[in-house]
Amino acid sequence: MIYLTNEFNKNEQKFIEDVISSGIEVKVLTMKANPIDKDYVHFLPNILTDKINNEKRNNSPLFALKVEVPEYWSINMGYEYGTIWDRGIQRGIINYLNYDEWTVSSVEWWDVKGNVISKDYYGEDGLCFKQEIFDSEEKIISIQYYNQKGNLIMIEDPGNGLFSIFFENMTFLYDENQLWHACVNLINDNEVLVIGDQHIAKFFKDEKIKACYTDKLPLEDEDVNKWLMTVDELYIYHFSVFSKLSLNDRVHHISPLYPKKNTEQYRALIITHTQDVEKIEELTSALPMIEFHIGAITAMGSRLTDLDEMNNVFLYPGMPQSQFFNLLENCNIYLDINHDIEILDAVEESLEKGMLLFAFEETCHRPKYFTSEHMYTTFEVNKMIDYLKQLSISDKVYKEAMNKQLNWIKYSDVKKYRDTFGKEGI
Repeated sequence: MIYLTNEFNKNEQKFIEDVISSGIEVKVLTMKANPIDKDYVHFLPNILTDKINNEKRNNSPLFALKVEVPEYWSINMGYEYGTIWDRGIQRGIINYLNYDEWTVSSVEWWDVKGNVISKDYYGEDGLCFKQEIFDSEEKIISIQYYNQKGNLIMIEDPGNGLFSIFFENMTFLYDENQLWHACVNLINDNEVLVIGDQHIAKFFKDEKIKACYTDKLPLEDEDVNKWLMTVDELYIYHFSVFSKLSLNDRVHHISPLYPKKNTEQYRALIITHTQDVEKIEELTSALPMIEFHIGAITAMGSRLTDLDEMNNVFLYPGMPQSQFFNLLENCNIYLDINHDIEILDAVEESLEKGMLLFAFEETCHRPKYFTSEHMYTTFEVNKMIDYLKQLSISDKVYKEAMNKQLNWIKYSDVKKYRDTFGKEGI
């Protein structure tokens, strides 16, 4: 599969790694030199100049104090960013890739009046891959791109939409359409062509192509129609987006490859903005074999703190984001039983981490996510308890419940990925 995108991001990375996990070889082509250091990501001029060369000169981010500055200049390390000084005059800013490790994502260079004259961009491999040049009004007039050997390989002229490629003492001039086609034609071996950016799709509208929308921002029908004007099929990665769209035989859900959970110990997660958690006392008392992990980003009221005396209840008031992600990894059941608002997109995050979802009808925040067999009224709490008790003592019951959930949300398995994005006949 060849995946085309303007600037490869973390949302797209998760989708691509699911495709790779299904056994399909992927080449990601990006218009913007990219800080994500993955062997399958290729910057367009690299393809034209050295045919996808994965040679690495360095493997770690650049430490801020290692930024090269003129003699007698100095670097001061701040918590949010670093600063560059020529004696008493500030001459730039160092933006961090990782605040804790003081590694570099970009460096702005200033003139003596504090105007930006250029900006260097660094990747996870510690290499400068792009430099923007500014005029006196701080408008970008030129963008220079470098390969992993530090050689200048492309200059972009933003004002005229032109790209100069340098290769073996020769210069080639392309507009954006020509650049994309030259790169795809060079490496295409009867691959499925998938577009991740609507702007790029227009360059290939006369060819058979697919598109995948990996963002969590909702799509309107107008947005979908714009996609379908240039692509044959549109695949929606997140169920939260797909579930809100009108039915269309050219729009499909390609779900993440949800991970399988460890079921040696059953752990139920509840994320709440209030202490009003429906039937929490009955559930925790009747199900001592299940651990209940209750998280909130605020302090907790006495109704919840009183549960702390129970051996199977674990509370996380003022929960940081890192703790939330840790709970998502380690819990295997999500109970959508808190009143008031849903926080941290907890239902969708739990779904995509492979958790089994249950809810009360009166508290459910996203009804489309729940098969009817996993939804109860508050008067049916004993039925919920009985079901949770059964699956906690029977791996077979848990697997049957998970299959019902996966079928309900139109889960995509490895075969679906291969049929959709693999070479024809594979």
